[in-house]
Amino acid sequence: MRKSGCAACSRSIGWVGLAVSAVLLVMKAFVGLIGGSQAMLADAMYSLKDMLNALMVVIGTNISSKPLDAEHPYGHGKVEFILSMVVSVVFIGLTGYLLIHAVQILLDESRHRTPHLIVLWAALVSVGVNLAMYFYSRCVAIETNSPIIKTMAKHHHGDATASGAVALGIIGAHYLNMPWLDPAVALWETVDLLLLGRVVFLDAYRGLMDHSVSEGVLNRIVGIAEKVDGVRSVIHLRARNVGQGIWADMIVGVDPEHTVEDAHRICETVQATVCGALKRVESLHVSAEVEEMADSRETTFSAEPLSFDEAVLSKGER
Repeated sequence: MRKSGCAACSRSIGWVGLAVSAVLLVMKAFVGLIGGSQAMLADAMYSLKDMLNALMVVIGTNISSKPLDAEHPYGHGKVEFILSMVVSVVFIGLTGYLLIHAVQILLDESRHRTPHLIVLWAALVSVGVNLAMYFYSRCVAIETNSPIIKTMAKHHHGDATASGAVALGIIGAHYLNMPWLDPAVALWETVDLLLLGRVVFLDAYRGLMDHSVSEGVLNRIVGIAEKVDGVRSVIHLRARNVGQGIWADMIVGVDPEHTVEDAHRICETVQATVCGALKRVESLHVSAEVEEMADSRETTFSAEPLSFDEAVLSKGER
């Protein structure tokens, strides 16, 4: 984390999101019922989704932040991907039901009503609150690289868009005499929720399948390693996301005149330099090969990977 307050925000954002989403859910459901707006009632489902996600954030961040232990030597980071997948599966099922209901209302003209203007003001309040939560959670997600907080940010962004659509639908129903806009917006919202659930599901799936980090991050790791004195080149690099952190394996090319001790020292320096520059790199195993023999793989020097106790200490110090 680049900012000192990020750790505190990552611990509190779940509770903040839970409280905000609960208030918005009650407001939207109440206003949707008294104002006669199907779109606002559908919009309330966005807040229900946010409540579930915020609850997963609270649980996920508490579990994933636990230190390494004998039973979990690779940490607890994948719990966030598991919880993200659970939320997406449950919500895809729920939203599928709402989609059918929205289609039925849209096709039945006798059920088309122009909602009360109070719905418009509630929608505008929702837009403002969700935008504020989006920028807040997005900041925390960037600084912590937490997949479940990234999901939270996506949800608030989607909620702000949906509430904006509700406001436009109310304006159209009132001033353009098109009462069918309200159920049409409700239908659009359910489709949007399904697509959002699909994105979250795929992100969680990639995380559980040890998806590689982005090319930009790989290039940064290579660039840092190649600046270490004694490193001729980076021969091989493999890195994957594990929750908020990155676990990687690297082979660097060294001068054939170096001794085994020199190569070992270079590997340790690369390990310390990369982990120091990129706090997200929680585990890095570095091996060295004589560059002239890199293709044949005949000679390999290796920095010993961190032992369990050393890994716990190193992570805590960083």
